[in-house]
Order: sequence, then C-alpha cells, then structure tokens
Amino acid sequence: MSKRWPTSLDRAEREVLPLGLSLYHAARDYQGGIKAVAAVHGLNATTLQHKLSPTHEPHRPNLDDLEAVLAVTRDPRILDSLGEIAGGCLWVQPESLRDDEPMDSVLATISDLHAKLGEMIESVGTSLADGVVDDREQAELRLRTRRVLELVLGLERLTCGVGEGEA
Repeated sequence: MSKRWPTSLDRAEREVLPLGLSLYHAARDYQGGIKAVAAVHGLNATTLQHKLSPTHEPHRPNLDDLEAVLAVTRDPRILDSLGEIAGGCLWVQPESLRDDEPMDSVLATISDLHAKLGEMIESVGTSLADGVVDDREQAELRLRTRRVLELVLGLERLTCGVGEGEA
C-alpha cells in the first residue's frame, strides 16, 4: 500500500504554509481568483499569476504582491506564514461585538476554544501513539496550537469589553 504525498491543497487545510504557497492559495481561493486580485490593484493578471504560481520558478512575488494579495483577500494563512517566519508570532483580528450581547460572544468563544483544545489533545494522542512524530504531524500540531492560542487571545480581548457587574 503506497502512501499518497499531500498536495498543496491538503497542506493548506492542515498546516501553516510557506509564504509563497499561502499567497498562491489566498489569491486562488478569493472570489474571482488571481485575476480579481490583480484587477483591484491594477496589476497585470498574467504576471501576478506567474509570480504566485508554486511551479513557475523564474518569477517570485515581491513585497508589493504580498501587500496586494493580503489587502484584497485578508486571508489568515498569509498572516500565519508571516508569523512562522518571525519565530511563531501570533496574530488576532479584532472582531466587532454587538454592545447588547457581549456575554453571548464570550460564551461562544469559550465553547469554540474548548472544542479546538479537545481536537488538539486528540491529535497529540494520535501522533504519539506510534512513538514517532513526523514532519507532517508536527506541522499539523503547530497549526492547531496556533488556532487555540489565537482563540485564547481573542477571548482575552472579548472579556476586556465586559464591564463590572455585567457578568
């Protein structure tokens, strides 16, 4: 039985990607694709597609391309990639809360945190079951850990908005 190598689509769902792949997936998954991203910023769509293509080596994305794709897509995979480059930095995107229901948002976040923590613990157990944690399993665990920590930081931000005596 042969083991199938994960495609970049598989990797995009399970791990923090290298910056080039995260830019490619963000632009490709954006409504209208790479052409739409190029149109928003007045870039040549073919050139941008060549720069973002993981299989087209002669062209590489530059800082302007990074800015264009991130500004249009606001894709979290790009920020995850940048965080990995910077040694595992985390980011949290502020959420807009309705003033009349802050506790509902806090409880929903705690529930989501609990579920993601359970998934992470289960995944650690699965990875350790055979006594070997390979590179793919490590990458998946890093992404799960990142998501749990982002939720913790988001929870902290949410609870700061709850006034005294409102709980």
